Amino acid sequence: MIKEKEVSVKANIKKNRLYTTLKGFLTKEDILTLPDDLRREANKLKPGYLAISDVSAYVPASEDNLEILSKTMGTAVETKMGATIRIVSDASETDLQQVSSSNHGYKAIICGSKAEAEKMAEKIQQNIKY
Repeated sequence: MIKEKEVSVKANIKKNRLYTTLKGFLTKEDILTLPDDLRREANKLKPGYLAISDVSAYVPASEDNLEILSKTMGTAVETKMGATIRIVSDASETDLQQVSSSNHGYKAIICGSKAEAEKMAEKIQQNIKY
């Protein structure tokens, strides 16, 4: 099991990207501020920003976490997120993709590594003028 915990949301203004990382065995309390953290960082970016979420080492403590993650996805849509890339392990892919698709009307592009996600982000953003 992954012992180190990380919950972070960081805006890269130069690239107009929002990076979110969830790592470790996280409880509802660990991620409670995630929607507000995302809003604060997303507001630093231009509309249509690209979101990269790394959940490859995320282990939810309970089903309650999905409610907060869904709220976070809704916040991303409200803040005018463009494309989203989700870095996943096989186990984390299905639930989050189902929630983003059915509850918020978008599907994340799925990648298996940070390097793959960065390449995909460059490809997506190469013809976008912000």
